[in-house]
Amino acid sequence: MSTIEKASDKLISKIAALVEPTPTLTAPIEPLSNSKVVIGSPLNSGSSAKKDNSTTLFLNKERMRTLGLLLPDMGNTRLAEQYRKIKHPLLRRINAKSDDSRHNLIMITSSLEGEGKSYSSVNLAVSIAMELDHTALLIDIDAKKNSVSSLLDITPDTGLTNYLSSPDIDISDIIYATDIPKLKIIPAGASALANAEAITSEKMKLFLAEISTRYPDRVIILDTPPLMLSAIAKALAYMADQVVMVVEAEKTSISIVEEASQYLEKDSFAGFILNKTNLASSSENL
Repeated sequence: MSTIEKASDKLISKIAALVEPTPTLTAPIEPLSNSKVVIGSPLNSGSSAKKDNSTTLFLNKERMRTLGLLLPDMGNTRLAEQYRKIKHPLLRRINAKSDDSRHNLIMITSSLEGEGKSYSSVNLAVSIAMELDHTALLIDIDAKKNSVSSLLDITPDTGLTNYLSSPDIDISDIIYATDIPKLKIIPAGASALANAEAITSEKMKLFLAEISTRYPDRVIILDTPPLMLSAIAKALAYMADQVVMVVEAEKTSISIVEEASQYLEKDSFAGFILNKTNLASSSENL
């Protein structure tokens, strides 16, 4: 067992009693900058019939490569392989619960800021978009940070906060196609319109219900604020079917992760992504 695996197993074993069932996968993946990402991987966890939005967002692929983000042409790399190990248990759970409400909603969160949750959300969404039988819809819930738009270098006009605050905006107005096939994005929207009450409103609940049932092959990734810093994340943890926590290795303390885990339901907890471990890069093909 590698040093990475030992570290991840130690984290998992300390927290497993709080949020069950225990995650079972652990593996290193490629670096973000000079760091190494490690997955203490989760449990079990759309081509659409019509186009949601006529606007196509062209993602900054060069920036994505520089930041160590996954792209469809990286199919044989270690990064791509390790995100397969993350997504497959999540997809199995989705397929097993296909008749349940919100069965395809996966929330990505962390305890604190800066742990890499948006990086992980983007990589997971791209990996799912590479599937033959699924499309991915990535939703940025954190309007104050707009991290998804920043990582991908996109500037869409409208997003989730605009939809929640206006009766004149339709869901189809905020779902953007991208130049990565089968990857769609709902950006956070105007930060001035962001508030916790909107995210916990009845309109938000109806929005989640509609997007989760509109297309049977769609998997929805919710990139949310950190649990310890946001009432929004705490509320969404009860709406998503699966919750994955990103933990920054060698920085976020076990006590902080334990405290954040108290806001998760045992049935929805899906596992950890242990991020930014300080190991040498291993970007070679498998």
